[in-house]
Amino acid sequence: MTEVATPSNFVGGLGIELWIEGDLALGRAEVQPSFFKPGTDRVRMGVLATLVDMVAGSPAHAVINPTIDMRVSLLEHAPTSGPIELVCYPVKIGQRLFIGETLLHTGDPARPFARSVCTFLNRPLEVDREDQKKWPANELGSPTYDEALQLRESVPGTFEMDLHEVVRNGANGTIQGGAQALMAELAGERALADHGGDHEIVDLEIRYLNKVMNGPVLATGEVIPGGVDGTYVRVPMIEPAPDGRIVALTTLLARPAHG
Repeated sequence: MTEVATPSNFVGGLGIELWIEGDLALGRAEVQPSFFKPGTDRVRMGVLATLVDMVAGSPAHAVINPTIDMRVSLLEHAPTSGPIELVCYPVKIGQRLFIGETLLHTGDPARPFARSVCTFLNRPLEVDREDQKKWPANELGSPTYDEALQLRESVPGTFEMDLHEVVRNGANGTIQGGAQALMAELAGERALADHGGDHEIVDLEIRYLNKVMNGPVLATGEVIPGGVDGTYVRVPMIEPAPDGRIVALTTLLARPAHG
């Protein structure tokens, strides 16, 4: 029998398990080297955002889509090994919108290392939860999530990404929300490179404004002057053709990295 290769997939590389307990949505994924920023043991904020997107987008009443906005904030350093566990509490289940608060932890929800609040359009998808319980790992197709994006630096400081199959969201054809968040993270780090030393992104807020129609999309980080508790970077993501519209707007908070 000829073995059919599984297509590379941005979500499939997570190896995430999803399930429901009462009105809570839960998930678990083992930390993998592909999660890290290359050369470090720091889990990418874009990877954490993708995990949150999967869990919060699968509340007890239905699997829903699309994501409208998301914020992920580190409270402590993310684990370098072992499981990342997530629990999403429904804050609002409205006729049009769902708002969920997600805690990320290593076994004790009372001691989260990160917190997220996100908003979804409360539009159910026709998805079999049994098929969604376990996304098999090792489908990323690249050693790291950074490489999976297949970015090009078209001009200095600007990253470009095609709407390719690894990052495509099968539900509506746009770029998967976590892939957009990771692209913004990399663009933000590129902008911070001129500000001395290694920086760690500790807070990521992204608002999804328009569907990617054809691609490619461009992202350029802009360091915002000031900042009491760190350095802020604004990262708009633009689809130049046909009308130069903005796809997503991300705000990052960075602090000097330690260790």
